[in-house]
Amino acid sequence: MATHRQVLQWLENELFDGNLVLGQQLPSDRDLAAIHRVSRNNMREALKTLEAQGIVRLFDGPRKSILPMLVREPAASAGPALQLHMATSDYPLRDIVQTRVLLETWALERSDPEHPAMAELRALLEQMARDDLSLKEFHHLEVSFHIALCKTAGNSVVSALMSSLRDSIYEYTMALVGHVPLWSTTSERLRAEHHAIYSAVAAGDRRLASRLVAEHIEYQYREAGVDPDQEQRTPGPAPDAPAELNPPGAAAGPPDTAEDAFGGESGDGPAPVSRSA
Repeated sequence: MATHRQVLQWLENELFDGNLVLGQQLPSDRDLAAIHRVSRNNMREALKTLEAQGIVRLFDGPRKSILPMLVREPAASAGPALQLHMATSDYPLRDIVQTRVLLETWALERSDPEHPAMAELRALLEQMARDDLSLKEFHHLEVSFHIALCKTAGNSVVSALMSSLRDSIYEYTMALVGHVPLWSTTSERLRAEHHAIYSAVAAGDRRLASRLVAEHIEYQYREAGVDPDQEQRTPGPAPDAPAELNPPGAAAGPPDTAEDAFGGESGDGPAPVSRSA
């Protein structure tokens, strides 16, 4: 296990057991290195990684030591920690879909049409309307759109939770593209649905916005012939695809089974994806 992940796991356990609280000063880099039986240089690099992720803040201590302190803001530390966890774990498609629906419908049922995130949503809609976008660019913008939707509820923890799913959602949507009948048709549908969701939020119709986003998320997977309720693992990162109307694999139409959708061998099912932080 990488040192920064080892320290993160230790922090989680100490917080859970009540031995640490947010905002508390931690042992020095020298003492942490001894606790985890790693070199001091490795511990310093691990602490710098955790600082970049917003989990700790580092201060100069006596005799050139580093004194780390846990951040005080729960949302600021929750997001990076979750992103790290998601980047190094495998989850069934069903779990991601259900979590997305839960977070996004909850957020839109509490959305504020005057929230600053509305301006971000408008800008993303304009960018997604461009005809020269590659598939990769389009889906990065799409994921950003859904994260911005969650921001309209004004709940920073929910926004952090949704942000932690960014890479997983992107990988799924890219992997499913090759199994839709015609990308040009799908992209136009996605644009129209994004506009409809935004319009419902802007009009203050929270119930409609919530229903539209749930239908939007669930249909995206059904269109590709993948059942999100099946115990399927995450597909591997899709290769870079050109911005064309009919991407590779689309001519064959939707796959017959979820195993085909993820490229699994007959009778084997798809292999889990291992990703490094």
